[in-house]
Amino acid sequence: MAAKQGERPALGREFAKVWAASSVSVLGDGVRVAVLPLLAAAVAPTPGAVSAVAVAGSVPWVLFSLFGGALADRHERRRLMWRTDAVRAVLVAAVAAWVFVSLPPVWVLAVLTFALGCAETVFDNAATALLPDVVAADGLDAANGRLQGSQVVGLQFLGPPVGAALFAVAAGAPLVVDAVSFALAALPVRSVRAAPGAGRTSKASMRADIAEGVRWLWGHRGLRLLACELGVAALAVQLATSVLVLLVVQTLHAPEFVYGLVLAAGAAGGLAGSFAAGPLKARLGLGARIAVAITALGVALVVAGLATSVVLVAGMYALGSFGIVVWNVQAVSVRQRLVPRELRGRVSSAYRLIGWGGIPAGAALGGVLGTAAGVRAPIVAGGCLALASLVLVPRLAKLERA
Repeated sequence: MAAKQGERPALGREFAKVWAASSVSVLGDGVRVAVLPLLAAAVAPTPGAVSAVAVAGSVPWVLFSLFGGALADRHERRRLMWRTDAVRAVLVAAVAAWVFVSLPPVWVLAVLTFALGCAETVFDNAATALLPDVVAADGLDAANGRLQGSQVVGLQFLGPPVGAALFAVAAGAPLVVDAVSFALAALPVRSVRAAPGAGRTSKASMRADIAEGVRWLWGHRGLRLLACELGVAALAVQLATSVLVLLVVQTLHAPEFVYGLVLAAGAAGGLAGSFAAGPLKARLGLGARIAVAITALGVALVVAGLATSVVLVAGMYALGSFGIVVWNVQAVSVRQRLVPRELRGRVSSAYRLIGWGGIPAGAALGGVLGTAAGVRAPIVAGGCLALASLVLVPRLAKLERA
């Protein structure tokens, strides 16, 4: 039953299981995010070794995202998710055991992050596709808001400090926590009761399945435009964040620990955005919600780029993070409502591949522009780019009636 106007929709017991699993798993992810660079630095204290481990975790989204989306549509998503978590638990536990015996070489850490990244492309696409099978359409914004909140808390607030503290006690301890988190997350997902018909059996080739998803997305003018807007937003954010540490530490001459406080302010803003996403849907139309998110991001970046106070930079970083999370919730919810069940995984993976293409481009342009015109230039440019993209909002607002 749909919620009445202004009421908060009931999300139900099945979503509670998904949310609990996500919260536990993402806490383990946050722990691992902190410990892998520390392990790499302990084995080979060079920038190349640390960056190699980081790159190994990001490459799968470029290489295998479309494949992961196709798997999410070929198999029952609930089963695919808990089995993927079980595999990840075994992988991390094996490396944890190795660490307790002796520090593994860097290539082992790189292989681990690569394998976990490949598994993530399967799990995340399946999870995105599964959510509309356990939550009614009018509850998707609230549900995605809660999931985004868990991401912020686990990956930014709790996980990294817990991981660093455990690493100081025993190098393998954080990986044990991560492995246990995967195992625990698999249990509630396994018991989720999804709407019948989730997933399907395909006799077509994997290549044909992937091509079908890409064609569907590219043929849907509204969602294609949404993916392009995501690409612009990702480019704008990466332009700014690639040089943010230099603005804080070098230009504003703040101590290095202050940069951590700026990041914490961003996490707080993102958490606020996750709570605001559901109520915003009850009060504003889709176009207005997208405009709020993009305006918050654009204004925050422009003001931060011109700021002469670290306190103002932190406040603007919080505002920008608020806008990013509100945007994420609206965009994911719209996609979940509009894409046919049998195509959700493949369309989601194609959407991410298009949208996230702005991340490496923004990182590269941020370095070039920062070198040529100073560290403020990429931040201000990112904000102006985000604000310029508001011209797309009237066309994106039509998705609410699609």
